[in-house]
Amino acid sequence: MGEKAEGEKSRKVEVSEWPIVSGDFMVGDPKAPVAVVTLASAGLVKELIKEPGVAIVGECKTENVGIEKVVLNVISNPNIRFLIICGTEVAGHVTGGSFKALYEGGVDPDSKRIKQAPGAIPYLEALPIEAVERFRKQVQFVDMINVEDAGQVAAKIKELAAQDPGAYPEPPMIIKLAEKEEEAAAALRIPLMVSLPPALKVADRLVEDIEFKTMLLSRERRLTVGVETTRLRGIIVGFLLAVGLLSLMLFVGFG
Repeated sequence: MGEKAEGEKSRKVEVSEWPIVSGDFMVGDPKAPVAVVTLASAGLVKELIKEPGVAIVGECKTENVGIEKVVLNVISNPNIRFLIICGTEVAGHVTGGSFKALYEGGVDPDSKRIKQAPGAIPYLEALPIEAVERFRKQVQFVDMINVEDAGQVAAKIKELAAQDPGAYPEPPMIIKLAEKEEEAAAALRIPLMVSLPPALKVADRLVEDIEFKTMLLSRERRLTVGVETTRLRGIIVGFLLAVGLLSLMLFVGFG
């Protein structure tokens, strides 16, 4: 009985033509139990793919198409049982928080919106409810959002690999987007784990530059207001002291 249980635990599934969604990610061992999403931290990908126990590592910057593609690649490989979300959270999209909301609450069956998701447009329009529920059952969500220390994430990968329960006991769920849907998604939304064209990269850098300069201007304004306030207080205190001193001199003179 014990030997059978151990054999079932270590059972792995052969997966062909995987990952089913192409993109800018790196594949490790398809029979490994851990998938890693590094959110906006591209530098972690090459570091973490070296770790034993990793099936796939890639970025994910959007809370809609990006999450859809992660789900599709996970449910098409039953060997993946853990999903680590790490790296810097994506401003505005809040992709990591949307992943967590998806795992905890699923999606609304009518609107396809991730329940309680903090992202701007967390709609998984291309996924049937069955795919979402399979994803939530198949993997254990590991929250390491905003952790950029590769060593810390690597330690967690090792820990999870040692707990590998074996392949999920259902066949791979293969869902492919229709060609027109993929084209529309590529045109309208930034895809998961896909290299941005140069123009988009430039635009992305411009947005980051604008955000940074806005932050500096805001800070400068606060500092300026602080200085002006301090200066005004000094003038008022000086004026009051001068009036008090003049009054004292007049009082003494008349006295």
